[in-house]
Amino acid sequence: MSGHSFDTECPNCEGIINAYSDHKPFQYESGECHDCGFYYYTIAKQMDLKTLNECRTNEELHGEKLKPLKKLPKIEKWLKPYLTKGD
Repeated sequence: MSGHSFDTECPNCEGIINAYSDHKPFQYESGECHDCGFYYYTIAKQMDLKTLNECRTNEELHGEKLKPLKKLPKIEKWLKPYLTKGD
């Protein structure tokens, strides 16, 4: 098992957040405060093509600007179940 549970302080009410962290298949963390209801979790999604290309205009790889893509790259099949549905 790669994940672990831990307690941390709630930034809202200073109660105790029951948190969980894992690194497989990617870095993930979640937590919930049972005093005030504050919660958080990692959201896994894919950018739309327009947003991805906007990000790429500001990036370089090995000293070269990243060129815009004509179509969105596919997400690997094994990773799809981890994607968050909806907005």
